[in-house]
This record gives sequence, structure tokens and C-alpha cells, in this order.
Amino acid sequence: MPYSHDHKQQSRERILQSAARLFTRRGFEGTSINEIMADARLTRGAFYAHFKSKHDLYAQAISGAPLFSPLARPKPEDVDQQAWLLQLVSEYLSMGHINEAEMPCPLAFLITDVALNDREAREAYTEVFLKMSRILRMATRTGSRLDRERVMAITSMMIGGVAIARTLTDEKAQLGLLRGCRRVASELISERKL
Repeated sequence: MPYSHDHKQQSRERILQSAARLFTRRGFEGTSINEIMADARLTRGAFYAHFKSKHDLYAQAISGAPLFSPLARPKPEDVDQQAWLLQLVSEYLSMGHINEAEMPCPLAFLITDVALNDREAREAYTEVFLKMSRILRMATRTGSRLDRERVMAITSMMIGGVAIARTLTDEKAQLGLLRGCRRVASELISERKL
């Protein structure tokens, strides 16, 4: 008896969530299809019912990762837009994100891995980067070009800050880097020009 559409969709989502979690921690080469399917509690045969190849899954996992990210959480009613944005920036630029996040950001954790991968992966990365910039831009007041550029700079600083901090072996340096990025991002977000 064939599986229902809902069952297939749930299986696909489990594979994507497992893939996003494992790829962000181990990269493309360090993660096998067998590991992803075991983590999703499905057989390897089920993989090909959903994805053409490991490269296809990698790109789709990158595209879907923001759905599991704290940045995708809806803003609470009682928090103004700018305060919410500052809270998201603070959570992103934290040791918790680097060491403990269930679903770390693929933009920071896969930055070099994606650059060395195929065009499909880079296009997915680009899509997620632009999506993250749009989320951060919600607190802006005008649509000028300067605003878009400033938000892209903040986005890049956040991603770069996490990417560099996770490679450092000196915890004081990690904390100082993240604190500095949070401070500068907060100053840029709070400027009236933004």
C-alpha cells in the first residue's frame, strides 16, 4: 500500500531537518547519506524517493535551514520591532549559537564549505543570505539604497563574527569578538539613518 501524501511530506521534512543539522556541523564531505537517513530514522532507500542526489539534498537543506532558526520565530506582540531585532542579533552572536544550537546557521557554519561546492549550493546560500538580510531589514524606516547596504553589512558582520568565533581556540577572544559584533550591530541598527 502506498504511503499517504502527509507521510511522504513528514519523511521529507525529517530528512531535511537531519541533513541541515548534520551538514552545518560536519560539512558536505563529512556527512554521508547513510548518517542523515539514520538520524532521520529512515532507510537509505527512502532517500531517493525525495532527492536526486546528495548535492540536491545539500542545497535544499541550506534553503530550508532558516525554517528551524530562531530568526524565523514570530515577533511577540508586546515587543517593538527594533527591540526584537536587537534580541535576535544578540542570540545569533552568542556562544550558545556556536556551541549549543540545535540548528546552527548554515550561513556561518558552512561559509567555506559552500564556496567549494556546486552552483546549486551557492544559489541556496545566496537565497538564505538575502532572506536573513530581509529579516534584519524589518526594523528599517526607509527603502533607500544605503539602508539595504547597511543591512547587508550587518548581516555579513553577524555571519563572519560567528564563523570566525567558532574557529578560535581562545574563549576570551571568542567572547570579545562576539561582544564587539553585537555592540557594532546594535549601534548600526539603532541609528536613525537605518
